Amino acid sequence: MKTRSDLQITTACPTCSPEELRLHHIIKQRGAEVLVRCDDCGSVHTVISKPVQTASIRTIVSRGEDSERYTIELPVDHEVYVGDELLVDDPTADEVRLVEVASVESDGRRAVVAVASEIDTIWARAIDEVTVKIAIHDGTRTESVRIQVFGDQEYTVGSIEKIGWKNARIIRIKMHKRGFKKNKGDVVLAKDIKRIFAERIR
Repeated sequence: MKTRSDLQITTACPTCSPEELRLHHIIKQRGAEVLVRCDDCGSVHTVISKPVQTASIRTIVSRGEDSERYTIELPVDHEVYVGDELLVDDPTADEVRLVEVASVESDGRRAVVAVASEIDTIWARAIDEVTVKIAIHDGTRTESVRIQVFGDQEYTVGSIEKIGWKNARIIRIKMHKRGFKKNKGDVVLAKDIKRIFAERIR
């Protein structure tokens, strides 16, 4: 039996495909017993789910200048890539944090990808809320501003933003990766921004 999502699984159907895997919808689950309906023939039957083995992985999450340590559980065969987004449970705040994997440490060395069972530490940065750095030029001098926003906040090259009490037009956006966005209309999420360059509008 293979899980496709929280509501679907692929498993053999005793009515129409006892030797093949078919897509089924989960009706309900109690412990290891899962009641499912075959998408092909509509028959309802019970399957036994196998427990998923997990690995406990130390995860260091940076937010601005601060770092916090967590432990996350992942299936032992789950591959973690640099750039992946993961959910980290924060028991102290009773919240779940969204983070982006910055580096994976496996067998004492940094790696771009590793299987969960072989990971020593995941290094990540919080992206649910981020600090966006903005350099505003007024023709004679440049002022640096930092604002706290949600990670999915959009910024568009060429748009005019109210920053504090000032209005400024975004000229270009430096990304955490992949260089700059300079073309008018380019949209970037706050979590992907390293710095915004803008000109003050009087």
